[in-house]
Amino acid sequence: MADKMVPTALVIFGVTGDLSGRYLLPALSEICRSNDIRASLRIIGTSRRAVLAKDILKDNSQELAGQFRSIQLDYDRIGDFHKLKTQLESLSVRQVIFYFALPPDAVLPVVQKLGEAGLNTPEYKLLMEKPFGSDFQSAQHLIEQIDRYFKEEQVYRIDHYLAKEMAQNIAVFLGSNAIFRDIWNNKFIESIEIVAEEEIGVEGRERFYEQTGALRDVLQSHLLQLAALTLMEPCPDVFDFTMMQSRRLAALKQLQPVTESAIKGQYKGYKRLVGNDSSLVDTFVSLELKSNDPNWSGVPIRLITGKRLEQKLTEIRIYFKKSQSAQSNLLRLRVQPKEGVEIDLWVKKPGYDQQLQKLPLDFNYQQYFDRLPDAYEQVIVDAMRGRSNLFASSQEVLASWEILGPLLTDWQNRRPVIYEPGAKAEDIKNT
Repeated sequence: MADKMVPTALVIFGVTGDLSGRYLLPALSEICRSNDIRASLRIIGTSRRAVLAKDILKDNSQELAGQFRSIQLDYDRIGDFHKLKTQLESLSVRQVIFYFALPPDAVLPVVQKLGEAGLNTPEYKLLMEKPFGSDFQSAQHLIEQIDRYFKEEQVYRIDHYLAKEMAQNIAVFLGSNAIFRDIWNNKFIESIEIVAEEEIGVEGRERFYEQTGALRDVLQSHLLQLAALTLMEPCPDVFDFTMMQSRRLAALKQLQPVTESAIKGQYKGYKRLVGNDSSLVDTFVSLELKSNDPNWSGVPIRLITGKRLEQKLTEIRIYFKKSQSAQSNLLRLRVQPKEGVEIDLWVKKPGYDQQLQKLPLDFNYQQYFDRLPDAYEQVIVDAMRGRSNLFASSQEVLASWEILGPLLTDWQNRRPVIYEPGAKAEDIKNT
């Protein structure tokens, strides 16, 4: 089934929710502009209350009206899942993908009902949003419960950063360009920084953030996956997607658990916004990782994420070793915005005087391609095609939580550093 666009039914649990309306349905609308995909896809939205399809689709009606139907389904009634099975069996499809646009605490009860109703045979897949637990123990419990009904190859755990073009291109960039592949180790690289900075705060996500924080929300999933992509051994065939998960996992397992060199921050005004004057939640995290991999021994790997910072960007910064202090040494892999690759170069300024100027050598996707697929589009299409490389395996999830385990314990009662909104990440330090 890999790489083939087979007739598919996409069943959305929670189709009336915010995630579905803001991201999922617009992505499906864009996907259905492709005639091949449109012809292969049927969409079923489920909700506890009866809702008309036109009221769900709204601005997406033009592209999705012929593909979409809405059904009422009580997530607590096993009989409703048996009815759903009957409806799905009446469709001319070869696979069914269940998309969980539900709150985390509603996921396992639905998985259980699917299993009990027999909606767990090989043609059924689960497409699941994070969070995948809140620590190692809860993640392990979640995985064990899903494993009771579904095999690992049926479960697609979404990490939207992995679906961004630049993230997908890291393996291609390293595997297909000898100029970088042969110097991608500690002999030539001094340090690595992986940053995800946001200008916005937690507005609209107050309850979620009070339960989660930046370490769990962004660093455990997104940044550790970007780190794994950066540190992993490139596949011999850069489009051999079957090897991606195992190579990312091997890189994660080489990372030592974090026990020190971590900064916990919270932007000024957060407590007032969430209505909790005693909140210890982190809205900023900076920490340093070390790898046991001989290729990366001695190379510090810094992960930084935060809200209400100076700018919005996600990028991987590679600092090469210098033989002279004035040399340029920075390579940027920009994940967002303006996805692409940038490297600093010293050049002689034109003119009669002998002066140098540092300029970027820049590749920007938008210069060459009309449009980049949205991450939601990419994960749906790849799930339809049976590609697993954009999704986190259960072992990757557990390995990530193991890396952060000691830090999570230490941070439970640690007071965060308070920083001003609009601060530079490098200016936030422990006091």
